[in-house]
Amino acid sequence: MHEISFTLDLEDHQPKEIKESNYSAITKELLSSLKDRGICATVFILGRLAYADPELVDYIADNGHEIAYHSYQHTPLINQTVSEFVSETEEFKEFIHARCGMEVKGYRAPVFSLTSKSTWVVDCLKNLGFCYSSSVLPAGSPLYGFPSAPKEPFRWNNGIIEFPAPIHKLGPVSIPFLGGIYFRYLPLSLIKRFLRSMKGDHSPWIYCHPHDFDYKQPYFKIPGNSHIVSLLLWFNRKDTNRKLFELIDSGEFKIEKRSFIQQIEEGKFDSLSDYVY
Repeated sequence: MHEISFTLDLEDHQPKEIKESNYSAITKELLSSLKDRGICATVFILGRLAYADPELVDYIADNGHEIAYHSYQHTPLINQTVSEFVSETEEFKEFIHARCGMEVKGYRAPVFSLTSKSTWVVDCLKNLGFCYSSSVLPAGSPLYGFPSAPKEPFRWNNGIIEFPAPIHKLGPVSIPFLGGIYFRYLPLSLIKRFLRSMKGDHSPWIYCHPHDFDYKQPYFKIPGNSHIVSLLLWFNRKDTNRKLFELIDSGEFKIEKRSFIQQIEEGKFDSLSDYVY
């Protein structure tokens, strides 16, 4: 049985005119519940949130969770230049190291925007001292899919390890069922069935965001998205916490206690095959 890792994408897309923001409190409560279960999460943080809320950065580090990078302000790679990416990433790494003495080794591209058109970022990550990425959706997508990429963890030919989003093929559609809106909308029984069907050397991981748990957040139209998409992202949040911990506590599946970087440093992925892009 595959061991399921937990990851959190620390984002906040709430407009400034809505004064109250719950992402910090939700993050602390969620990470505390994971720590009580002995689970070390990998937290991919937006740079602008880290700079705005350094005490939350301290909380994550002080409670033993891994801090990783999720871009400065959630800009897809296709909309960034190499120089912008490098300067923003260097600044984030320096800030985290100065703040809590932690070396940032992991990266997740916004909306899985590492595709065949943005593989330039792989060499940037290597040059910037990263160890791994978790940025590829290995399936077709109306946004940023990379269907030719391997479905299981692999090593880019410069040594960077990639953890692709876990997917399940349902007819002609491939679903990244273990995170975000998919985890919220799919019945837990179906999620469990998909997990049981995974074969090979997959290392599945859950990916959530603070807003997935924030059922009290008022509705707002997310910039760059339609009202329909914004409504879909807003609905069906109230049950997320129960579903997550029912999955974790069920005993039916193995839960990985270590963060991504801990797993790598302890040799779990030493034998990965290379992927030449």
